[in-house]
Amino acid sequence: MLEWINNTISLETLIWLFPITFMLHDFEEIITVESWFKKNYVKVSPRIPTSFKKIFEELSHTTAARFTIPVFFQFIIYVIASLIAVEYEIYGPFIGVNLIIFLHVFMHIGQSIFLKVYALGVGSAIFITLPYSLYLFYRFMTEGIIDGYDLLINAPYGLLTVGSLVIGHDLAKKIFK
Repeated sequence: MLEWINNTISLETLIWLFPITFMLHDFEEIITVESWFKKNYVKVSPRIPTSFKKIFEELSHTTAARFTIPVFFQFIIYVIASLIAVEYEIYGPFIGVNLIIFLHVFMHIGQSIFLKVYALGVGSAIFITLPYSLYLFYRFMTEGIIDGYDLLINAPYGLLTVGSLVIGHDLAKKIFK
């Protein structure tokens, strides 16, 4: 089956699937953020470590509309990283942001385990983001595009995601008071 996938999906298509898989994952979060907090806030709040209480409290007031602003910023970064990878074969930014999204899967899983509830976005993280990320890194490594060292040196590009989230959430608070 892996051989069939390798022969069927071009590298360019695989790269362009990244913003699509990201949006599928984030659609789950956007659609369910408000109902998740209404359903789980009281149960989960006592389990939140003190150092994360302020962030959790702020996020509990997030509406779907507010959530779309940081997602929009991330999406723009991911489209640009994909475009640069496909058109110019510059893979660093693409690898860095994909690495952070791959690690983000384990945050969702860890939240579910730690909070003892279905964490926001864990389903799409496990069934969409994780398989995509594993296949992407497998394919890039087997085709000799990257190696383990490339993952390490391009990891700082993942900070683009963190920055877009911080800026996006701050801007969303101003837009949707």
